[in-house]
Amino acid sequence: MFRYRGLNVVHLAYFVTFVSISCSLEQSIDIDLRHIGLPVYMKNTHTNETLLFQSLLKSHASSNHRFSSVVEILAKLREIKSEGQLTEYCQSDTELLLNDTSSKNSVNDAFVKYVDAAAKVPRGILQGKWNWVGDYQECHDIETLHNPKTNKSFKGEYSSVAVLLNGKPVLLNTYPIVLGVCFPNSCDETDVKNLMNKLISTIKTKISPFVPAIAQQNITAYESASGEHGKLDSGAIAMIVVIGVLCFIVLLATLIDYTCSSSEKETDKLVSDDSTFADSHEDRTGLLSGELFSHSIQEGRCNAFKQKLLNICRVFSVTSNGKKLFGTTTAVGPLACLNGLRVMSMWWVILGHTYAFIFAVVDNLAEAAQLVQRFTFQPIMNGTYSVDSFFFLSGLLVAYLALKEIKEKGKLSWPYYFLHRYWRLTPLYAFVILYYTYLMIPSISGPLRFFIALGPYKEMIDICKSKWWTNLLYINNMYPNYGNLGTTCMGWSWYLANDMQFYIVLGPIVIVSLSLKGRLRYIGVFITVFLILAGVLIRGVLVWYYGIYGNSNGASPTKHVDDPWGKNGALYGRPYARFSVYLVGMLTGYVLASNNNRIRIHRVLAVVGWCVAIATALAVIYGMYYYNHHTGTHMTLVQSAFYNALGRTAWGMCLSWVVIACISGNGGPVKDILSWKFWAPLGRLTYAAYLVHPIIIYTYYFSMFQPLHFSDLTMVYLFIANLVMSYLVAFIVSMLVEAPMIQLEKLLLPSMSSFGNRYVSAPLSRLVEKVKDRLKRS
Repeated sequence: MFRYRGLNVVHLAYFVTFVSISCSLEQSIDIDLRHIGLPVYMKNTHTNETLLFQSLLKSHASSNHRFSSVVEILAKLREIKSEGQLTEYCQSDTELLLNDTSSKNSVNDAFVKYVDAAAKVPRGILQGKWNWVGDYQECHDIETLHNPKTNKSFKGEYSSVAVLLNGKPVLLNTYPIVLGVCFPNSCDETDVKNLMNKLISTIKTKISPFVPAIAQQNITAYESASGEHGKLDSGAIAMIVVIGVLCFIVLLATLIDYTCSSSEKETDKLVSDDSTFADSHEDRTGLLSGELFSHSIQEGRCNAFKQKLLNICRVFSVTSNGKKLFGTTTAVGPLACLNGLRVMSMWWVILGHTYAFIFAVVDNLAEAAQLVQRFTFQPIMNGTYSVDSFFFLSGLLVAYLALKEIKEKGKLSWPYYFLHRYWRLTPLYAFVILYYTYLMIPSISGPLRFFIALGPYKEMIDICKSKWWTNLLYINNMYPNYGNLGTTCMGWSWYLANDMQFYIVLGPIVIVSLSLKGRLRYIGVFITVFLILAGVLIRGVLVWYYGIYGNSNGASPTKHVDDPWGKNGALYGRPYARFSVYLVGMLTGYVLASNNNRIRIHRVLAVVGWCVAIATALAVIYGMYYYNHHTGTHMTLVQSAFYNALGRTAWGMCLSWVVIACISGNGGPVKDILSWKFWAPLGRLTYAAYLVHPIIIYTYYFSMFQPLHFSDLTMVYLFIANLVMSYLVAFIVSMLVEAPMIQLEKLLLPSMSSFGNRYVSAPLSRLVEKVKDRLKRS
């Protein structure tokens, strides 16, 4: 995970000496400590610390013969003007800063601040301290100077510059060496690169006699980005307007709902009677919580006009929607254990991403990279199984609810089946995509903004601007870029595309086949089991075909490496390689629905079941420990095919046992914990939390003023903070978009249902009946 090219990184460190210019001045230098950010009292205190600080600023005077005078180096900046490489104002302001350095015994006070705010060669380069940021705040705190030559003022502006070594980025892990520099704000990004390249060239000439290897290296600055907030384009302004309008509507509706409700008692009655947002059992996906087949909003005891007004207000009211969100009266029942599974899986996702995204902003990357060798870190390394938990829950609830509906009413409203799902997912999804595309980068500032404003993160955001429709059509796991998670819009949304595809394609096939009566239902069971085995086989064949060794999460193909479907992710985000767990969930839902949740298991069999399930789950999660602990080792291709083919399906079967054991009364303390009412409100925020939590993590990580020093305690605090903030923001966006859209559906649903039943459901039902008749005759 951590790598550097020989001593090139160490060689490169010499080129950062320009930021230590204040330490290269000749003879005596008298610098007022007030001008470099130190308290005034330090100047008047003759302590050892003060004397030491002053000596550090003068420390290189005695090594004067190693480097020429700073004036000689900086004088080269004036040559850039004749070459036409700097803009007029940047050239003039830079010369103003350098004017007072012409004397060997004086230094421009402002110039010292610019130098002090820039990057310094750090300790611990070989430990991964590749991001030399300097001091962002000090650069921006430099007082404004007036340039009499241009009659304009300027101040410091921080920029980050990435470095090329022999035409390639100097990589530590997958990130380039980045230098923080402070120049006048009249210098644009091109000016910054030109200044850096001139300084690098000059310093290289000066130190190559002492470090001959440097003379053979071609080092240039190739990317620069300001640390300031990004400019708001038309899309960002439009998104701000949309958010403002939504906030106004929600606030107004909340005030009307609160003031116009006839009584608190009536409002409470409406909330307790209306399960449109509450019942986490009536669900269609492992990420969602909300009712499935209810077709109306509860009417209150008031005149028609007032009731319509209140119903409309309750669609957007935080008071009404908040009470439904936090209600726990419906958080009981045979499937209450699913609440705990859903929330814990979400926490597992956030924990994994807390670690996965941190490597771009740590200053001890080599130490952090050693985490994979720990036994205790394996659940985080295999955190992707949390997504399989969602696939399992989604399949279970789809089959369970649909089969119950067919059993009780004799039919299923297929128009509602498809329409409700799209309506339920898409509005909030679109809202988050818009924020991610237009407002996330402008909301971030600081020295680490470079990584979100340029590079792979910027590429993903740019794709959102042109390929957003692929997300709303739920095909982004296949197009564009062959579904590469690193080059698609909101890479973590691959799950939604897979889940929607399973819902649309596999759901009807399995539901119809499992709803057959009599012995014909075994046809449905056979089809489902056959598809599960096919999914296992497909994964094994893909691993063998592409030569994937080890865990498929990040392993690259070793065969057919030019195949775009392989090199862009042969297994992880592919629907044809992930559907088996979904079908395990559907088969579990069928078992529960067909037995009305009345399942009896002998005590001895229950003990054996728990032992097998626990052993299997541990084998799945810790199966890669030996290879992670012993770097340089990997599974054989046969072992890899076996592990990757069976691992995710086996995990789904373990979850299936947990659910069945809890429902059959053999769950013990596991059932008690998973069925806590505490999980219900958090479960209803799972979908929103899944969508927003990477944005929360990105925004915090890339807004820090200094790289983070990795430690276990730091990660504990970060995880808790990311968890709390993700749910807090999830609540806000849920009240703004998700809950109102759910309630709005209830107002429009009767007319939609009647239209669908007349023109879609009735013809489909007749077709299904004909198929059943032919099967009986045969």
